[in-house]
Amino acid sequence: MIINITNRKNKVSEGVKERIENWLEDRQARYDIITSAQVTLDKTDQHDEAEATIHAAGRDIFARATGPNMYAALDALGDKLDRQLSKIREKQLHKKGAHKVSENLIIEEPSMIDDLDEDDIINNIDDVELVERKEAVA
Repeated sequence: MIINITNRKNKVSEGVKERIENWLEDRQARYDIITSAQVTLDKTDQHDEAEATIHAAGRDIFARATGPNMYAALDALGDKLDRQLSKIREKQLHKKGAHKVSENLIIEEPSMIDDLDEDDIINNIDDVELVERKEAVA
């Protein structure tokens, strides 16, 4: 992942830089769709501003947030980006034609499984069949 952090008027402090990098690494581990990030920081007389452009899953995500200090602005920016990343991830998971993992799978064991010990069960795992649970229609 490519991370570029800039400050329009000053140098970026190590604490702020580390916080941004840790946040981005956590989101990359969580969503696994981020390829690059550009974070720009700015300080004015009344407030601090943070804006970010993240390239994720073939899209560019942009968010801007302000706060009374830089850490508050970064927290607000993180919340906005989290919502957008979560939305992209959900769209990927629920995309038509995508492979869906069924939560209704149970293991049906042959009747002779009771006579076997643990080693035999492990060695004869091919005898175990996965069967989809049928829901009763009321």
